[in-house]
Amino acid sequence: MKRCQRSIARIVRPDSGNAMVVALLILFLMTSLGISYVAVTKGDKQIAGNQMTAAQAFQYAEAGISESLIRMSDPTAPGGIYIGETTPGTNPGWGKYIVNDPGNSGLDPQYNATLTDGVDNDLDAAIDESSEHYGDTGSMQAWLPLTNKLDYPWTKVRYKLNGANQILLFGDHDNDPTTPPRENTVRGFPELIITAAGRKGAGAKTVTVEAVKWPLPPMPGSVYAEGDMNFAGNSFYIDGHDHDYSAPYDTIAGATPLPGIASPNNAGAIAGTLTSQQEDNVEGSGGDPSVRTSSLNLDIPAIAAGWVQMADVSYVGNQNNPSTAGWGTVGDLKIVHVAGDLDVSGNTTGAGVLVIDGNFKMGGTFNYNGIVIVLGDMDIVGGGSAKQVVGGVMVQGSLSGTSNVNGNVKLVYSSAMIQQLYSLTRYQISSWIDQ
Repeated sequence: MKRCQRSIARIVRPDSGNAMVVALLILFLMTSLGISYVAVTKGDKQIAGNQMTAAQAFQYAEAGISESLIRMSDPTAPGGIYIGETTPGTNPGWGKYIVNDPGNSGLDPQYNATLTDGVDNDLDAAIDESSEHYGDTGSMQAWLPLTNKLDYPWTKVRYKLNGANQILLFGDHDNDPTTPPRENTVRGFPELIITAAGRKGAGAKTVTVEAVKWPLPPMPGSVYAEGDMNFAGNSFYIDGHDHDYSAPYDTIAGATPLPGIASPNNAGAIAGTLTSQQEDNVEGSGGDPSVRTSSLNLDIPAIAAGWVQMADVSYVGNQNNPSTAGWGTVGDLKIVHVAGDLDVSGNTTGAGVLVIDGNFKMGGTFNYNGIVIVLGDMDIVGGGSAKQVVGGVMVQGSLSGTSNVNGNVKLVYSSAMIQQLYSLTRYQISSWIDQ
């Protein structure tokens, strides 16, 4: 018999070759997976980085929008802050750029749209000339260190126009406070279109918003009272005729009067508390006493809350003759909030909006221009000192004059004074587009 002489080496050699091939294939596969993982990771990091810079650019553009809203809101602001027309809504072609650096307005892709828009954009009485562009002004962050600046290279503000190049307003279109405000061409403040660019590294965003200024809450009478009212003496004077807001507070000829007192609940009961000698102390629309049922039932707490969120001066807790420094003047209106009761018996002057969450005891010499809002009761203390509010009073509780109400106690309506309060309000965004 012939024996097989194959050696062990010959027997195992073919299997060893197969193992090497398998090992090489596994190594190749692992290398490919590693390369793919590195590529995917790098791509993910790039995507995340792009998303981060885009988000930051969007936030920078929003910062430009915010600056524009602030600088368009108050025509009485100190020089350099307000950028709008002296009388808002005068020229349909008005517009303004806010830039971080000179020449940045030219970065706007629509920079030359003013050359063919059919209105006077540079306010030189010529239309669509070859050099016509919106003017520009520096950003309020120009003095900040470079590392602290938010890069919104340009922001553009202009009026919203209709097809006839008329400025669109937002407000009480029909002079009826019971209907909601809306876009119109008759009453209100100009609607704004604001476009802002933001940059962060390779990220860039452009945001366009429309902004409106809401009408002030209506004033149904010189005094709007939801509770009871009592009267004493014969020296008080409540008048719903429209008055000037500066001395001698003359009645405005031809102006539409309001009731001296308006109440949504119990006008008849209030009128019934007046004696025959007191009836002509409450004047306004209709015969004396001018006490009428209000067609509006105002949400006084909501109105108060709207002002409180913008308060310039705030007090926490009950206040007895607090310092009234900073309570405002007609030329520098302030919003004052007392989160409690207020008792004044000294010499008090102020202008703007006074909001009292609790009861208000008005004594001493009190002279206020604007609106006084009382969520509790209001007690006008008489005596020899003069007291007056020129504008309007809103009281949620009851208005009670004590037995010694006398002297020159006047609560008179002034639409002109109330209109001044628009300088305290702000433009608000009504719609926006992320471009």
